[in-house]
Amino acid sequence: MIDFSEFPTLGILGGMGPGAAVDFQQRLLDASPATKDQEHIPTIVWNHGGIPDRQLALKNLGESPFKAMLHGLKILERSGVAKVAIPCNTAHFWHADLQQQTNIEILNMIEITVQQILDHYKYGDKVGILATKGALSTELYQRELSKYNIPYVMNSEEEIEKKFMPAVYAVKRNESEKAGIIFQELSQRLIDVGAGSIILACTEIPLGLHVIQSPILNVSFDTTQLLADACVRWFY
Repeated sequence: MIDFSEFPTLGILGGMGPGAAVDFQQRLLDASPATKDQEHIPTIVWNHGGIPDRQLALKNLGESPFKAMLHGLKILERSGVAKVAIPCNTAHFWHADLQQQTNIEILNMIEITVQQILDHYKYGDKVGILATKGALSTELYQRELSKYNIPYVMNSEEEIEKKFMPAVYAVKRNESEKAGIIFQELSQRLIDVGAGSIILACTEIPLGLHVIQSPILNVSFDTTQLLADACVRWFY
């Protein structure tokens, strides 16, 4: 009989949104070098859509998601996972606080993404940050890029408020094609002002762009994919 304790298990703290967590699991499967069932990464997923809205919390208009995220983390911890991945960019505002509550390493999507940018970066290139209002307000990517003197551009507050945020919630309503058209438009705006590449800094973005087979994907750093790739490197 297989001794399952010999295999490290990846914990996935999902629900932000539920579709993004499912997409992340598919990326793990697609990126895996496994040739049979027994070679795939063992995962335990806590994918609870009841986690309070991160955007409202960051605007002080709703409950903080921290306690709910911590609840999920502790479930994963008790399940014996060896690493934890959170397929949500905005949720990384609480990354440090969550990490203080466990000895299990929580992979940092922001750091992983920027390290990948560094591997492909040409001096002077601007990077576009396509992200939620909440993620931009926390300056998660702005600070990390600034550590390496990488210039960046972002959409206007009006574009984020009136176009991007409604598109994100459209994905959550399974209206991904409609959202993808908007994501592509806003990405093109960033390219028009000098961005040579785009950080898809919200895990709902690739869900929309893939539906419309957007050419923007060819010049993007897909944070969902980069997190999945990091998990594959860890396991194999």
